[in-house]
Amino acid sequence: MSLPALRARYVVLALGFGVLAGVRAAQDAPVWAAVFALAAVINGFLAVHEARAAGARPAPAVTAERIRLSLHGYRDAARQWRVLAAVSGVGGGLLLMLQPTGALLAGLLALLCLYRARRAERTGSTLRRITTE
Repeated sequence: MSLPALRARYVVLALGFGVLAGVRAAQDAPVWAAVFALAAVINGFLAVHEARAAGARPAPAVTAERIRLSLHGYRDAARQWRVLAAVSGVGGGLLLMLQPTGALLAGLLALLCLYRARRAERTGSTLRRITTE
């Protein structure tokens, strides 16, 4: 008997929601336990379903037009992530006065946005090198 291919992120999410469902059931909160159990079942289904779908899909042909469109998309994504990082930083600064915990979360969100912007920029620079070669 062979095990099905699984997507790790959905397995982790399913396990986390399963634990949350157990905790809520132990705390006598049956509605939340049912909601988290449903989320665990959905993520378990996605773990198997998306792994099958990813394996069955053929890779698209790489053309100069597709690379140009991807490059444009990554430039837009990098700009959007930088804007989100700036908004999160300003929001974190404002929240620092009112809710320090919220400011910490906004700061972490700003760092995540900067990381994603950098990744989009790196991918864009790789695509630029491919088009100039």
